[in-house]
Amino acid sequence: MKTEPKSPVVEEKTERGIILDSLIQGFLILLPLTIILILISIVFNFIFGIVAPLSSALEPSSEDPHWLINVLSLAIFCLFVFLIGLLVRNKIGKVYFKSFEKKYLTKLPLYNLIHQTVYQFIGLKKLPFSEVVLLDPFRSGTMMTGFITDQINDTLYTVFVPTAPNPTNGNIYHVPKELITFLSVSTQDAMRTVMGMGTGTASMLAGMELTDILTKGSEQEIKKSELDDALDTMNKPV
Repeated sequence: MKTEPKSPVVEEKTERGIILDSLIQGFLILLPLTIILILISIVFNFIFGIVAPLSSALEPSSEDPHWLINVLSLAIFCLFVFLIGLLVRNKIGKVYFKSFEKKYLTKLPLYNLIHQTVYQFIGLKKLPFSEVVLLDPFRSGTMMTGFITDQINDTLYTVFVPTAPNPTNGNIYHVPKELITFLSVSTQDAMRTVMGMGTGTASMLAGMELTDILTKGSEQEIKKSELDDALDTMNKPV
């Protein structure tokens, strides 16, 4: 049997799609880090500009700033960050910061993305999720990455399915256990795949039998769909 050669046009589109998709995913992962570094640079340069005039008193004959100015600027910056963290640690400061964050910071573009990225990667904030799951809420055979947020009873669970790349948005499903496949991965690793638009899913599912991912509910619905298709074919007029 003679096989047809692959179309070069299709290969070119596929390769271009992979390159573009990889660039977008890399950009979304590096964007929060880049913005954080820019903000740190702005604050540091502002502090440096304030203490820079002291350089002439330390070394009048030199045009370049004295090395102590850099050390002093870094020390002031670290002290500034420490004081902010110290204020937010107590209850009163936390209440004021939450109010300020809700009123102003959350309205800034990309703030939620940066906030979630930093907290997930350094592990300062414990996720309100107990387990990572694959979910098929519509019995279609298409699995979604989700997180168990509550267990209503032995057979009914509440699952949060975040959107990518911003995991602060998503949908909540109350589904029976038969539609859920439990995964033995950490919530942090799973959240990174969400923020990376699926990057790292292969590692997350490594070692799993693909046949185990298809839940009983999906399998029943697929069989029902195949039966309906067969009946439709039989009922078609000749």
